[in-house]
Amino acid sequence: MRTIKKTALFLSISALLVGCNQQEASTTAAAHATESLAHPVLKAHTYEFDRKVYEVTDGVYSAVGFGLANSIMIEGDDGIIIVDVMESKEAAEAVMKEFRKITDKPVKALIYTHNHADHVLGGKGFVPSGEVDVYAHETTNQYINRIVNQLRPVITERSSRMFGNLLEKGDNGLVNAGIGPALDAGHGGGTPTLIRPNKTFSDELDVEIAGVKIQMIHAPGETNDQIFVYLPDHDVLMPGDNIYRAFPNLYTIRGTLYRDVLGWARSLDTMRELNPEYLVPSHTRPLSGSEAVQETLTAYRDAIQFVHDQSIRGMNLGMTEDQLVEYVQLPDSLVDHPFLLELYGTVEWSVRNIFNGYLGWFDGDASTLSKATEKERGENMLALLGEEKLLTEAQTAIENDKNRWALELVNYLLFVQPEHPKGIALKAEAMRNLGHASMNPNGRNYYLTQALQLEGHDFPEEEITPEMLELVKSFPIENFIQAMTVALNPEKSSGVNEVLTFNFNDINEQYSLHVRDGVAEFIRGDHAQADIQVSVSADDWIDLVAGGGSFPAALASGKLSVEGGIIELPSLVSFLSMFDPVK
Repeated sequence: MRTIKKTALFLSISALLVGCNQQEASTTAAAHATESLAHPVLKAHTYEFDRKVYEVTDGVYSAVGFGLANSIMIEGDDGIIIVDVMESKEAAEAVMKEFRKITDKPVKALIYTHNHADHVLGGKGFVPSGEVDVYAHETTNQYINRIVNQLRPVITERSSRMFGNLLEKGDNGLVNAGIGPALDAGHGGGTPTLIRPNKTFSDELDVEIAGVKIQMIHAPGETNDQIFVYLPDHDVLMPGDNIYRAFPNLYTIRGTLYRDVLGWARSLDTMRELNPEYLVPSHTRPLSGSEAVQETLTAYRDAIQFVHDQSIRGMNLGMTEDQLVEYVQLPDSLVDHPFLLELYGTVEWSVRNIFNGYLGWFDGDASTLSKATEKERGENMLALLGEEKLLTEAQTAIENDKNRWALELVNYLLFVQPEHPKGIALKAEAMRNLGHASMNPNGRNYYLTQALQLEGHDFPEEEITPEMLELVKSFPIENFIQAMTVALNPEKSSGVNEVLTFNFNDINEQYSLHVRDGVAEFIRGDHAQADIQVSVSADDWIDLVAGGGSFPAALASGKLSVEGGIIELPSLVSFLSMFDPVK
Protein backbone atom coordinates (compact mmCIF):
# COMPACT_ATOMS: atom_id res chain seq x y z
CA MET A 1 0.00 0.00 0.00
CA ARG A 2 2.98 2.35 0.39
CA THR A 3 3.25 2.77 -3.35
CA ILE A 4 0.93 5.79 -3.10
CA LYS A 5 3.30 7.58 -0.73
CA LYS A 6 4.43 10.09 -3.33
CA THR A 7 1.17 10.69 -5.17
CA ALA A 8 0.19 14.23 -6.07
CA LEU A 9 -1.89 14.23 -2.91
CA PHE A 10 0.82 16.23 -1.26
CA LEU A 11 2.99 17.61 -4.05
CA SER A 12 6.06 16.01 -2.43
CA ILE A 13 7.96 17.84 0.24
CA SER A 14 10.59 19.05 -2.20
CA ALA A 15 7.83 20.97 -3.95
CA LEU A 16 6.76 22.94 -0.90
CA LEU A 17 9.45 25.57 -0.71
CA VAL A 18 10.79 27.81 -3.43
CA GLY A 19 14.14 26.28 -4.23
CA CYS A 20 14.65 25.04 -0.69
CA ASN A 21 15.58 21.68 0.78
CA GLN A 22 17.58 20.15 -2.05
CA GLN A 23 20.79 18.44 -0.99
CA GLU A 24 24.08 19.49 -2.52
CA ALA A 25 25.05 17.41 -5.54
CA SER A 26 27.90 14.91 -5.34
CA THR A 27 31.32 15.52 -6.82
CA THR A 28 30.17 13.83 -10.03
CA ALA A 29 28.47 17.15 -10.81
CA ALA A 30 31.71 19.11 -10.41
CA ALA A 31 32.64 21.97 -12.73
CA HIS A 32 34.14 20.94 -16.05
CA ALA A 33 37.06 23.36 -16.15
CA THR A 34 40.12 23.90 -13.99
CA GLU A 35 40.57 27.62 -14.61
CA SER A 36 38.23 30.23 -13.16
CA LEU A 37 35.21 30.64 -15.38
CA ALA A 38 33.38 33.35 -13.47
CA HIS A 39 32.50 36.74 -14.96
CA PRO A 40 34.79 39.26 -13.19
CA VAL A 41 31.90 41.52 -12.16
CA LEU A 42 29.98 38.58 -10.70
CA LYS A 43 33.09 37.32 -8.92
CA ALA A 44 33.79 40.75 -7.44
CA HIS A 45 30.16 40.95 -6.28
CA THR A 46 30.85 38.07 -3.87
CA TYR A 47 32.62 40.53 -1.55
CA GLU A 48 29.25 42.23 -1.03
CA PHE A 49 28.31 39.21 1.08
CA ASP A 50 31.27 38.92 3.41
CA ARG A 51 29.74 37.60 6.62
CA LYS A 52 29.49 40.56 8.96
CA VAL A 53 27.16 42.41 11.30
CA TYR A 54 27.07 46.09 10.35
CA GLU A 55 26.25 48.76 12.91
CA VAL A 56 24.07 51.08 10.84
CA THR A 57 23.51 53.62 13.59
CA ASP A 58 23.02 53.46 17.34
CA GLY A 59 20.66 50.56 18.03
CA VAL A 60 20.33 49.23 14.47
CA TYR A 61 22.40 46.31 13.15
CA SER A 62 22.29 44.37 9.88
CA ALA A 63 23.63 40.81 9.55
CA VAL A 64 24.87 40.29 5.98
CA GLY A 65 26.19 37.08 4.42
CA PHE A 66 24.72 34.55 6.87
CA GLY A 67 22.18 33.35 4.31
CA LEU A 68 20.46 34.48 1.15
CA ALA A 69 18.77 37.34 3.02
CA ASN A 70 19.81 39.67 5.81
CA SER A 71 18.42 39.88 9.31
CA ILE A 72 18.18 43.28 11.01
CA MET A 73 18.20 43.88 14.77
CA ILE A 74 16.66 46.94 16.37
CA GLU A 75 17.71 47.40 20.00
CA GLY A 76 15.16 48.99 22.31
CA ASP A 77 15.06 49.87 25.99
CA ASP A 78 14.17 46.44 27.32
CA GLY A 79 14.28 44.19 24.26
CA ILE A 80 15.11 43.73 20.61
CA ILE A 81 13.08 43.54 17.41
CA ILE A 82 14.19 41.32 14.52
CA VAL A 83 13.28 42.34 10.96
CA ASP A 84 13.30 39.23 8.72
CA VAL A 85 14.42 35.95 10.23
CA MET A 86 16.54 34.14 7.59
CA GLU A 87 15.71 30.91 5.76
CA SER A 88 16.41 28.27 8.39
CA LYS A 89 16.74 27.82 12.13
CA GLU A 90 20.48 27.22 11.79
CA ALA A 91 21.09 30.40 9.77
CA ALA A 92 19.05 32.38 12.30
CA GLU A 93 20.99 30.86 15.21
CA ALA A 94 24.27 31.92 13.59
CA VAL A 95 22.96 35.48 13.32
CA MET A 96 21.58 35.46 16.86
CA LYS A 97 24.96 34.34 18.17
CA GLU A 98 26.47 37.51 16.68
CA PHE A 99 23.63 39.70 17.91
CA ARG A 100 24.16 38.31 21.40
CA LYS A 101 27.67 39.78 21.35
CA ILE A 102 25.93 43.17 21.23
CA THR A 103 23.05 42.68 23.67
CA ASP A 104 21.35 40.00 25.75
CA LYS A 105 17.98 41.72 25.76
CA PRO A 106 15.03 39.44 24.98
CA VAL A 107 13.30 39.32 21.60
CA LYS A 108 10.13 41.40 21.88
CA ALA A 109 8.87 41.05 18.29
CA LEU A 110 9.59 39.81 14.80
CA ILE A 111 8.73 41.73 11.62
CA TYR A 112 8.42 40.08 8.21
CA THR A 113 8.87 42.42 5.25
CA HIS A 114 7.21 39.82 2.99
CA ASN A 115 6.45 36.13 2.55
CA HIS A 116 9.53 34.74 0.76
CA ALA A 117 11.05 31.68 2.41
CA ASP A 118 14.46 33.27 3.00
CA HIS A 119 12.76 35.91 5.19
CA VAL A 120 10.30 33.85 7.24
CA LEU A 121 11.54 30.28 7.82
CA GLY A 122 14.18 30.88 10.51
CA GLY A 123 11.94 32.22 13.26
CA LYS A 124 12.69 29.57 15.88
CA GLY A 125 16.39 30.32 15.60
CA PHE A 126 15.56 33.64 17.25
CA VAL A 127 12.61 32.54 19.40
CA PRO A 128 12.81 28.78 20.05
CA SER A 129 9.43 28.67 21.80
CA GLY A 130 7.69 30.34 18.89
CA GLU A 131 5.82 32.54 21.39
CA VAL A 132 6.32 36.09 20.14
CA ASP A 133 4.49 38.90 18.38
CA VAL A 134 5.06 38.69 14.62
CA TYR A 135 4.18 41.73 12.50
CA ALA A 136 3.43 41.49 8.77
CA HIS A 137 1.01 42.63 6.11
CA GLU A 138 -2.47 41.16 6.39
CA THR A 139 -1.97 39.04 3.24
CA THR A 140 1.41 37.56 4.23
CA ASN A 141 -0.14 34.48 5.86
CA GLN A 142 -2.14 33.89 2.70
CA TYR A 143 0.98 34.10 0.54
CA ILE A 144 2.90 31.80 2.88
CA ASN A 145 0.09 29.26 2.50
CA ARG A 146 0.51 29.45 -1.28
CA ILE A 147 3.86 27.67 -0.86
CA VAL A 148 1.58 24.69 -1.34
CA ASN A 149 -0.14 25.23 -4.69
CA GLN A 150 -0.74 23.64 -8.04
CA LEU A 151 2.45 24.93 -9.69
CA ARG A 152 4.82 24.02 -6.86
CA PRO A 153 6.60 21.11 -8.61
CA VAL A 154 7.63 23.13 -11.67
CA ILE A 155 8.43 26.24 -9.62
CA THR A 156 10.63 24.17 -7.32
CA GLU A 157 12.52 22.65 -10.26
CA ARG A 158 13.10 26.03 -11.86
CA SER A 159 14.04 27.63 -8.54
CA SER A 160 16.59 24.91 -7.88
CA ARG A 161 18.19 25.64 -11.25
CA MET A 162 18.12 29.40 -10.73
CA PHE A 163 19.73 29.20 -7.29
CA GLY A 164 22.32 26.67 -8.46
CA ASN A 165 21.35 23.94 -6.01
CA LEU A 166 23.06 21.31 -8.17
CA LEU A 167 26.29 23.30 -8.52
CA GLU A 168 29.33 23.14 -6.31
CA LYS A 169 30.30 26.44 -4.79
CA GLY A 170 33.25 28.15 -6.44
CA ASP A 171 34.32 30.12 -9.49
CA ASN A 172 33.40 27.29 -11.85
CA GLY A 173 30.00 26.62 -10.33
CA LEU A 174 27.92 28.67 -7.91
CA VAL A 175 29.73 32.00 -7.48
CA ASN A 176 26.98 33.78 -5.56
CA ALA A 177 23.23 34.23 -5.77
CA GLY A 178 23.22 37.92 -6.69
CA ILE A 179 21.34 39.06 -3.60
CA GLY A 180 23.20 36.82 -1.16
CA PRO A 181 26.01 34.28 -1.03
CA ALA A 182 23.73 31.29 -1.71
CA LEU A 183 20.40 29.78 -0.82
CA ASP A 184 21.84 27.72 2.03
CA ALA A 185 18.78 25.49 2.23
CA GLY A 186 19.67 24.31 -1.27
CA HIS A 187 23.27 23.49 -0.35
CA GLY A 188 23.33 21.07 2.49
CA GLY A 189 20.12 21.64 4.36
CA GLY A 190 19.00 23.73 7.25
CA THR A 191 15.79 23.30 9.19
CA PRO A 192 12.87 25.46 8.05
CA THR A 193 10.72 26.71 10.91
CA LEU A 194 7.73 28.99 10.70
CA ILE A 195 6.26 31.31 13.30
CA ARG A 196 3.06 32.68 11.84
CA PRO A 197 2.29 36.42 11.75
CA ASN A 198 -0.21 37.35 14.47
CA LYS A 199 -0.07 41.16 14.28
CA THR A 200 -1.15 42.23 10.82
CA PHE A 201 -2.28 45.43 9.11
CA SER A 202 -3.59 46.70 5.80
CA ASP A 203 -1.99 50.00 4.77
CA GLU A 204 0.01 51.48 7.65
CA LEU A 205 0.78 50.63 11.24
CA ASP A 206 2.51 52.78 13.86
CA VAL A 207 3.66 50.94 16.97
CA GLU A 208 6.07 51.37 19.83
CA ILE A 209 7.99 48.26 20.84
CA ALA A 210 10.61 48.26 23.59
CA GLY A 211 10.50 52.05 23.50
CA VAL A 212 11.23 52.21 19.75
CA LYS A 213 8.78 53.99 17.45
CA ILE A 214 8.24 51.91 14.33
CA GLN A 215 6.27 52.69 11.19
CA MET A 216 5.27 49.87 8.83
CA ILE A 217 3.96 50.79 5.37
CA HIS A 218 2.46 48.48 2.74
CA ALA A 219 4.64 48.94 -0.36
CA PRO A 220 3.97 46.38 -3.14
CA GLY A 221 6.94 45.64 -5.36
CA GLU A 222 8.84 42.38 -5.58
CA THR A 223 5.84 40.86 -3.80
CA ASN A 224 2.30 42.09 -3.32
CA ASP A 225 2.55 41.83 0.48
CA GLN A 226 5.84 43.77 0.69
CA ILE A 227 6.16 46.32 3.48
CA PHE A 228 8.89 48.73 4.43
CA VAL A 229 9.87 49.60 7.99
CA TYR A 230 10.85 53.12 9.06
CA LEU A 231 12.31 54.22 12.39
CA PRO A 232 11.57 57.96 12.66
CA ASP A 233 13.80 58.54 15.67
CA HIS A 234 16.72 56.79 13.96
CA ASP A 235 15.93 57.98 10.40
CA VAL A 236 16.43 54.40 9.21
CA LEU A 237 14.52 52.90 6.27
CA MET A 238 14.29 49.13 5.83
CA PRO A 239 12.85 48.59 2.31
CA GLY A 240 12.63 44.80 2.35
CA ASP A 241 13.23 43.45 -1.15
CA ASN A 242 12.11 46.55 -3.03
CA ILE A 243 15.72 47.63 -3.47
CA TYR A 244 19.07 45.84 -3.23
CA ARG A 245 22.46 46.23 -4.87
CA ALA A 246 21.47 44.65 -8.20
CA PHE A 247 19.00 45.32 -11.01
CA PRO A 248 15.54 44.50 -9.64
CA ASN A 249 13.92 41.17 -10.38
CA LEU A 250 10.96 42.65 -12.24
CA TYR A 251 10.56 39.10 -13.49
CA THR A 252 12.06 35.98 -11.98
CA ILE A 253 13.01 33.08 -14.25
CA ARG A 254 11.80 30.58 -11.68
CA GLY A 255 8.33 31.71 -12.73
CA THR A 256 5.90 34.19 -11.23
CA LEU A 257 2.68 36.03 -11.80
CA TYR A 258 3.05 39.49 -13.35
CA ARG A 259 4.85 41.85 -11.00
CA ASP A 260 3.34 45.34 -10.97
CA VAL A 261 6.30 47.31 -12.30
CA LEU A 262 4.78 50.77 -11.94
CA GLY A 263 3.49 49.87 -8.47
CA TRP A 264 7.06 49.00 -7.51
CA ALA A 265 8.27 52.43 -8.68
CA ARG A 266 5.47 54.12 -6.73
CA SER A 267 6.50 52.28 -3.57
CA LEU A 268 10.03 53.63 -4.00
CA ASP A 269 8.57 57.13 -4.37
CA THR A 270 6.87 56.71 -0.99
CA MET A 271 10.25 55.83 0.50
CA ARG A 272 11.90 58.82 -1.18
CA GLU A 273 9.47 61.15 0.55
CA LEU A 274 10.98 60.15 3.88
CA ASN A 275 14.47 61.23 2.74
CA PRO A 276 16.09 58.81 5.19
CA GLU A 277 19.66 58.99 6.43
CA TYR A 278 20.11 55.21 6.36
CA LEU A 279 18.93 52.52 3.93
CA VAL A 280 19.06 48.94 5.25
CA PRO A 281 17.89 46.44 2.58
CA SER A 282 17.01 42.85 3.35
CA HIS A 283 19.66 41.85 0.79
CA THR A 284 23.15 43.37 0.32
CA ARG A 285 24.87 45.91 2.57
CA PRO A 286 23.35 48.99 4.21
CA LEU A 287 23.86 52.45 2.74
CA SER A 288 24.43 55.66 4.74
CA GLY A 289 24.05 59.35 4.00
CA SER A 290 20.78 60.99 2.97
CA GLU A 291 22.20 62.28 -0.31
CA ALA A 292 23.51 58.85 -1.34
CA VAL A 293 20.31 57.13 -0.24
CA GLN A 294 18.08 59.59 -2.09
CA GLU A 295 20.15 59.35 -5.27
CA THR A 296 20.07 55.57 -5.13
CA LEU A 297 16.32 55.34 -4.54
CA THR A 298 15.74 57.79 -7.39
CA ALA A 299 17.99 55.95 -9.83
CA TYR A 300 16.35 52.64 -8.92
CA ARG A 301 12.82 53.88 -9.49
CA ASP A 302 13.87 55.70 -12.67
CA ALA A 303 15.31 52.50 -14.10
CA ILE A 304 12.09 50.65 -13.35
CA GLN A 305 9.93 53.35 -14.92
CA PHE A 306 12.25 53.67 -17.94
CA VAL A 307 12.02 49.96 -18.72
CA HIS A 308 8.25 50.06 -18.27
CA ASP A 309 7.62 53.20 -20.32
CA GLN A 310 9.95 52.35 -23.18
CA SER A 311 8.51 48.84 -23.37
CA ILE A 312 5.03 50.30 -23.71
CA ARG A 313 6.31 52.84 -26.23
CA GLY A 314 7.83 50.08 -28.35
CA MET A 315 4.66 48.01 -28.11
CA ASN A 316 2.67 50.99 -29.34
CA LEU A 317 5.10 51.27 -32.25
CA GLY A 318 4.18 47.71 -33.22
CA MET A 319 7.30 45.92 -32.03
CA THR A 320 7.26 42.21 -31.31
CA GLU A 321 8.60 40.90 -28.02
CA ASP A 322 11.98 39.98 -29.54
CA GLN A 323 12.29 43.37 -31.24
CA LEU A 324 11.42 45.05 -27.96
CA VAL A 325 14.32 43.33 -26.20
CA GLU A 326 16.74 44.90 -28.67
CA TYR A 327 15.03 48.29 -28.44
CA VAL A 328 14.87 48.86 -24.67
CA GLN A 329 18.30 49.64 -23.25
CA LEU A 330 19.00 51.61 -20.09
CA PRO A 331 20.37 55.11 -20.69
CA ASP A 332 24.04 55.82 -19.97
CA SER A 333 23.14 57.62 -16.75
CA LEU A 334 21.70 54.40 -15.29
CA VAL A 335 23.36 51.46 -17.00
CA ASP A 336 26.53 51.51 -14.86
CA HIS A 337 24.91 52.55 -11.59
CA PRO A 338 26.22 50.24 -8.84
CA PHE A 339 22.66 49.36 -7.77
CA LEU A 340 21.57 48.59 -11.35
CA LEU A 341 24.14 46.09 -12.58
CA GLU A 342 22.35 42.98 -13.85
CA LEU A 343 23.39 40.87 -10.91
CA TYR A 344 19.90 39.56 -10.13
CA GLY A 345 17.25 40.76 -12.58
CA THR A 346 17.90 41.83 -16.18
CA VAL A 347 16.41 44.39 -18.53
CA GLU A 348 15.67 41.69 -21.12
CA TRP A 349 13.64 39.52 -18.76
CA SER A 350 11.84 42.61 -17.48
CA VAL A 351 10.89 43.72 -20.99
CA ARG A 352 9.52 40.28 -21.83
CA ASN A 353 7.53 40.28 -18.59
CA ILE A 354 6.02 43.69 -19.33
CA PHE A 355 5.09 42.66 -22.88
CA ASN A 356 3.36 39.51 -21.69
CA GLY A 357 1.80 41.26 -18.70
CA TYR A 358 0.07 43.79 -20.95
CA LEU A 359 -0.47 41.87 -24.20
CA GLY A 360 -0.10 38.18 -23.40
CA TRP A 361 1.82 35.61 -25.44
CA PHE A 362 0.88 36.73 -29.00
CA ASP A 363 3.59 38.99 -30.43
CA GLY A 364 1.35 40.58 -33.09
CA ASP A 365 2.87 38.77 -36.10
CA ALA A 366 0.25 36.48 -37.63
CA SER A 367 2.97 33.96 -38.53
CA THR A 368 3.20 33.11 -34.81
CA LEU A 369 -0.54 32.67 -34.24
CA SER A 370 -0.33 28.92 -34.79
CA LYS A 371 3.20 27.56 -35.00
CA ALA A 372 4.14 24.23 -36.46
CA THR A 373 4.83 21.66 -33.76
CA GLU A 374 8.37 21.28 -32.48
CA LYS A 375 8.62 17.86 -34.12
CA GLU A 376 7.45 19.22 -37.48
CA ARG A 377 9.89 22.12 -37.31
CA GLY A 378 12.69 19.74 -36.45
CA GLU A 379 11.85 17.33 -39.24
CA ASN A 380 11.68 20.15 -41.79
CA MET A 381 14.99 21.64 -40.67
CA LEU A 382 16.66 18.23 -40.84
CA ALA A 383 15.20 17.71 -44.32
CA LEU A 384 16.59 21.09 -45.35
CA LEU A 385 20.06 20.79 -43.85
CA GLY A 386 20.58 17.14 -43.05
CA GLU A 387 21.70 15.87 -39.67
CA GLU A 388 25.43 16.06 -40.39
CA LYS A 389 25.23 19.63 -41.73
CA LEU A 390 23.13 20.78 -38.78
CA LEU A 391 25.58 19.32 -36.26
CA THR A 392 28.54 20.81 -38.11
CA GLU A 393 26.92 24.25 -38.17
CA ALA A 394 26.08 24.04 -34.47
CA GLN A 395 29.69 23.07 -33.64
CA THR A 396 31.00 25.93 -35.79
CA ALA A 397 28.64 28.34 -34.05
CA ILE A 398 30.02 27.26 -30.67
CA GLU A 399 33.61 27.69 -31.88
CA ASN A 400 32.71 31.22 -33.05
CA ASP A 401 31.11 32.06 -29.69
CA LYS A 402 27.61 32.12 -31.18
CA ASN A 403 26.21 29.86 -28.51
CA ARG A 404 22.64 31.13 -28.63
CA TRP A 405 22.46 30.27 -32.32
CA ALA A 406 24.04 26.90 -31.62
CA LEU A 407 21.30 26.18 -29.08
CA GLU A 408 18.59 27.05 -31.56
CA LEU A 409 20.13 24.86 -34.25
CA VAL A 410 20.70 21.81 -32.10
CA ASN A 411 17.20 22.05 -30.66
CA TYR A 412 15.79 21.26 -34.11
CA LEU A 413 17.60 17.93 -33.97
CA LEU A 414 16.52 17.24 -30.39
CA PHE A 415 12.89 17.99 -31.25
CA VAL A 416 13.03 14.86 -33.41
CA GLN A 417 15.67 12.80 -31.59
CA PRO A 418 15.64 13.94 -27.95
CA GLU A 419 18.22 11.34 -26.89
CA HIS A 420 20.72 12.10 -29.69
CA PRO A 421 24.10 11.94 -27.88
CA LYS A 422 25.94 14.44 -30.07
CA GLY A 423 23.00 16.85 -29.95
CA ILE A 424 22.86 16.63 -26.16
CA ALA A 425 26.61 17.16 -25.89
CA LEU A 426 26.51 20.26 -28.10
CA LYS A 427 23.53 21.70 -26.26
CA ALA A 428 25.25 21.20 -22.91
CA GLU A 429 28.45 22.76 -24.24
CA ALA A 430 26.63 25.83 -25.56
CA MET A 431 24.71 26.24 -22.31
CA ARG A 432 27.89 25.95 -20.29
CA ASN A 433 29.59 28.59 -22.43
CA LEU A 434 26.66 30.97 -21.98
CA GLY A 435 26.61 30.33 -18.25
CA HIS A 436 30.31 30.95 -17.74
CA ALA A 437 30.10 34.19 -19.73
CA SER A 438 27.09 35.51 -17.82
CA MET A 439 27.37 38.28 -15.26
CA ASN A 440 23.90 37.42 -14.02
CA PRO A 441 23.99 34.60 -11.45
CA ASN A 442 20.40 33.49 -12.07
CA GLY A 443 21.05 33.01 -15.78
CA ARG A 444 24.48 31.50 -15.14
CA ASN A 445 23.13 29.00 -12.61
CA TYR A 446 20.23 28.03 -14.85
CA TYR A 447 22.48 27.39 -17.87
CA LEU A 448 25.05 25.41 -15.88
CA THR A 449 22.45 23.37 -14.03
CA GLN A 450 20.49 22.43 -17.12
CA ALA A 451 23.74 21.42 -18.82
CA LEU A 452 24.45 19.04 -15.94
CA GLN A 453 20.92 17.67 -16.11
CA LEU A 454 21.31 17.01 -19.84
CA GLU A 455 24.39 14.97 -18.96
CA GLY A 456 22.48 12.82 -16.49
CA HIS A 457 22.99 14.61 -13.17
CA ASP A 458 19.91 15.64 -11.22
CA PHE A 459 18.70 16.68 -7.80
CA PRO A 460 18.78 13.80 -5.33
CA GLU A 461 15.54 12.61 -3.79
CA GLU A 462 14.78 14.53 -0.67
CA GLU A 463 14.87 13.10 2.82
CA ILE A 464 11.63 13.80 4.66
CA THR A 465 12.61 14.78 8.20
CA PRO A 466 10.36 15.13 11.26
CA GLU A 467 11.02 18.88 11.15
CA MET A 468 9.86 19.01 7.55
CA LEU A 469 6.69 17.10 8.39
CA GLU A 470 6.02 19.54 11.23
CA LEU A 471 6.29 22.44 8.80
CA VAL A 472 4.03 20.73 6.27
CA LYS A 473 1.38 20.26 8.92
CA SER A 474 1.24 24.02 9.46
CA PHE A 475 -0.28 24.55 6.01
CA PRO A 476 -4.02 24.32 5.31
CA ILE A 477 -5.02 20.77 4.37
CA GLU A 478 -7.32 22.30 1.75
CA ASN A 479 -4.29 23.41 -0.29
CA PHE A 480 -3.02 19.85 -0.58
CA ILE A 481 -6.33 18.37 -1.66
CA GLN A 482 -7.03 21.16 -4.16
CA ALA A 483 -3.56 20.76 -5.69
CA MET A 484 -4.40 17.18 -6.65
CA THR A 485 -6.63 18.36 -9.50
CA VAL A 486 -3.73 19.19 -11.82
CA ALA A 487 -2.04 15.82 -11.26
CA LEU A 488 -4.94 13.71 -12.51
CA ASN A 489 -3.77 11.39 -15.27
CA PRO A 490 -6.36 11.63 -18.10
CA GLU A 491 -5.55 8.16 -19.41
CA LYS A 492 -5.93 6.47 -16.02
CA SER A 493 -9.16 8.34 -15.34
CA SER A 494 -10.72 7.90 -18.79
CA GLY A 495 -14.37 6.90 -18.43
CA VAL A 496 -14.24 7.16 -14.62
CA ASN A 497 -17.02 8.85 -12.64
CA GLU A 498 -16.17 8.58 -8.94
CA VAL A 499 -16.26 10.80 -5.88
CA LEU A 500 -13.97 10.68 -2.85
CA THR A 501 -14.84 12.72 0.25
CA PHE A 502 -12.24 13.51 2.90
CA ASN A 503 -13.55 14.05 6.43
CA PHE A 504 -10.88 15.77 8.52
CA ASN A 505 -12.66 15.37 11.83
CA ASP A 506 -10.04 17.02 14.02
CA ILE A 507 -10.50 20.36 12.24
CA ASN A 508 -14.13 19.82 11.21
CA GLU A 509 -13.39 20.26 7.49
CA GLN A 510 -14.60 18.22 4.53
CA TYR A 511 -13.36 18.25 0.92
CA SER A 512 -14.36 16.15 -2.05
CA LEU A 513 -12.80 15.24 -5.39
CA HIS A 514 -15.16 14.28 -8.20
CA VAL A 515 -13.25 12.56 -11.01
CA ARG A 516 -15.11 12.69 -14.31
CA ASP A 517 -13.34 11.39 -17.40
CA GLY A 518 -10.05 13.25 -17.04
CA VAL A 519 -11.22 16.10 -14.80
CA ALA A 520 -10.97 16.25 -11.01
CA GLU A 521 -13.42 18.76 -9.60
CA PHE A 522 -12.44 20.10 -6.16
CA ILE A 523 -15.45 20.64 -3.89
CA ARG A 524 -15.43 22.28 -0.48
CA GLY A 525 -17.58 20.09 1.73
CA ASP A 526 -18.95 16.59 1.41
CA HIS A 527 -20.73 15.07 -1.58
CA ALA A 528 -24.08 13.33 -1.29
CA GLN A 529 -23.11 10.69 -3.87
CA ALA A 530 -19.58 10.03 -2.63
CA ASP A 531 -18.36 6.57 -3.65
CA ILE A 532 -15.62 6.58 -1.01
CA GLN A 533 -15.69 8.26 2.40
CA VAL A 534 -12.41 8.69 4.27
CA SER A 535 -12.22 9.92 7.87
CA VAL A 536 -8.82 10.88 9.26
CA SER A 537 -7.11 13.73 11.09
CA ALA A 538 -5.22 16.24 8.95
CA ASP A 539 -1.91 15.39 10.66
CA ASP A 540 -2.41 11.63 10.27
CA TRP A 541 -3.20 12.07 6.58
CA ILE A 542 0.04 14.00 6.10
CA ASP A 543 1.93 11.27 7.94
CA LEU A 544 0.39 8.69 5.60
CA VAL A 545 1.03 10.32 2.25
CA ALA A 546 4.11 12.43 2.97
CA GLY A 547 5.72 10.49 5.81
CA GLY A 548 5.43 7.03 4.27
CA GLY A 549 2.91 5.59 6.69
CA SER A 550 1.11 2.30 6.12
CA PHE A 551 -2.52 2.50 5.04
CA PRO A 552 -3.46 -0.97 6.39
CA ALA A 553 -1.77 -0.15 9.72
CA ALA A 554 -3.56 3.18 9.91
CA LEU A 555 -6.84 1.43 9.19
CA ALA A 556 -6.17 -1.22 11.83
CA SER A 557 -5.20 1.37 14.45
CA GLY A 558 -8.26 3.49 13.82
CA LYS A 559 -6.29 6.52 12.59
CA LEU A 560 -7.86 6.02 9.17
CA SER A 561 -11.47 5.08 8.60
CA VAL A 562 -12.84 4.11 5.19
CA GLU A 563 -16.59 3.68 4.90
CA GLY A 564 -17.08 -0.03 4.40
CA GLY A 565 -13.89 -0.92 6.27
CA ILE A 566 -10.95 -2.95 5.00
CA ILE A 567 -12.94 -4.24 2.07
CA GLU A 568 -13.07 -0.71 0.63
CA LEU A 569 -9.35 0.01 1.04
CA PRO A 570 -8.54 -1.23 -2.50
CA SER A 571 -11.09 1.28 -3.83
CA LEU A 572 -9.27 4.10 -2.07
CA VAL A 573 -5.91 2.97 -3.40
CA SER A 574 -7.36 2.63 -6.90
CA PHE A 575 -8.80 6.15 -6.73
CA LEU A 576 -5.52 7.68 -5.56
CA SER A 577 -3.56 5.79 -8.22
CA MET A 578 -5.22 7.92 -10.91
CA PHE A 579 -3.08 10.83 -9.74
CA ASP A 580 0.49 10.92 -11.04
CA PRO A 581 3.34 10.88 -8.52
CA VAL A 582 5.25 14.11 -8.16
CA LYS A 583 8.77 14.00 -9.55
